[in-house]
Amino acid sequence: MFEQAWQVGTFAKIPVKIHWTFILILVYVASNAFSQGAGYEAIFIEICFVLAMFFCVVLHEFGHALTAQRYGIRTEDIILLPIGGVARLRNMPEKPIQELIIAVMGPMVNIIIAIVVFISLLSLYGTPFFSMENFQNLDFSNWRGFLPLLMISNIMLVVFNMIPAFPMDGGRVLRALLAMGFGRLKATRIASIVGQIICVILIIVGLYYEAYTLAIIGVFIFLNATQEYKSVALDSVLKNKTIQDCYRKDFHSFTDYTTVKDAYDFIMHQTNRHFMVINLYGQYCGTVSAKAIKETYKLNPETRISEIYQPKILSLNSSTSIAHALYALRGQTNLILVTEADSVVGVLDQESIQQLIDMEN
Repeated sequence: MFEQAWQVGTFAKIPVKIHWTFILILVYVASNAFSQGAGYEAIFIEICFVLAMFFCVVLHEFGHALTAQRYGIRTEDIILLPIGGVARLRNMPEKPIQELIIAVMGPMVNIIIAIVVFISLLSLYGTPFFSMENFQNLDFSNWRGFLPLLMISNIMLVVFNMIPAFPMDGGRVLRALLAMGFGRLKATRIASIVGQIICVILIIVGLYYEAYTLAIIGVFIFLNATQEYKSVALDSVLKNKTIQDCYRKDFHSFTDYTTVKDAYDFIMHQTNRHFMVINLYGQYCGTVSAKAIKETYKLNPETRISEIYQPKILSLNSSTSIAHALYALRGQTNLILVTEADSVVGVLDQESIQQLIDMEN
């Protein structure tokens, strides 16, 4: 999913990307306003407001990312989705107080934005502008209502994000506080259960009042709470484990001039899903999947492996942590070349890691 995003810039060495589905939000806002008889200026204002809010979301995510950098945690990228933004941190800190600070710095950015907008409105219109009567009569379809709505939306974003349920910031704050007394795994379990209870309430309320968006949000958060616990449980199992503990010493490599037919005949007797590729000079030059071999076999069995293999190859030392290797397998490659003292000693894939997890459980 995250691979289908366009990079629009880089700040503090952190790439900022927009997922293609983000465009659907703009299309929806424009078409909905048009169907309700709004003029072109009103539609333009609504689109500008959506863009302004998502800019605030980007700043929110940078609040997390830049704070994480201070603790030596890298951020892979920040991606804008229709449902908000995601700062993909390489890992979370072991110390609960650090996770607590990282979690609260996102909402803190929105509080600062709301304060800045409040001061701007105060200087422009004075104290009488903030009367309840004036706010009730504001027309948010013109520029006069733009800043008040931006201020209110940032405040609502803080309130929403502080719901104590994963993946909201409030869930991470709750986990960090609990981890100070119970440890990370048990704290995540408790925080997940609390979050799921809240989600059930949101779903019931949403269905009862026909607020189906609220119900959908409840389902989304509920599923993420479960996933968060599984992720932390996995980290607990793999903690202090290295590639040395699970790589495959016996592995097969195809030469790049091997025909797909010969490769197909071989893989039919294998359970492995990915294989290394060697060039004419005996150098590892890429990887090829069993899926690619099977699909090409149906089209042209005489095709050479050189025409279908992936030239990208990643090698890691056997002393590398499993957590780092797993991250690479999820985003960079399907098969890792394992080395010791500059010599190739084996390969690692997700199946090898899963076998280790099964043994530990």
